[in-house]
Amino acid sequence: MHDEGYELRTAVDGRNDGVFATRDFAARDTVMLGEPGRPAPGNHSHANQISLTEWVFEDGLGPKVNHSCDPNCGVRFNDRIDGFDFVALAPIAAGEEITFDYAMRNFAIEHFPERCLCGTQACRGAVTGWKDLPEERKAAYGAFVAPYLREADRAAAPAAR
Repeated sequence: MHDEGYELRTAVDGRNDGVFATRDFAARDTVMLGEPGRPAPGNHSHANQISLTEWVFEDGLGPKVNHSCDPNCGVRFNDRIDGFDFVALAPIAAGEEITFDYAMRNFAIEHFPERCLCGTQACRGAVTGWKDLPEERKAAYGAFVAPYLREADRAAAPAAR
């Protein structure tokens, strides 16, 4: 069997299942390829946003990657599959949980508990969408967010003036 570099582990720290690295990844390595699935009717707790107006129920282990307010992965649009790959923002060691900030591809988050469970020092206290992220966090994520989120910011900029 081919080792993709990650595996699913169940019941992580009292949270849901999680995806963990089975080998080391360097910063900017593609950690997981996205696997888009069937269309979702709208914003939903198990759907992933793929444009400002579309969501899908993703296939593969992508839906099992947990949120973190201080993630070790970002997302990069993969136009060959019309989905999002997970890309290491920093080195990831074998055994480390693979995480991303759900705000990296969701403009609004409407279906999560009121309290974030990531436990990082950078925790915002709630799982928020892109529209609610501070500007410095948006800047720190650089290119590793869904392109439609940056487009939404550009469209909103003239209205804010």
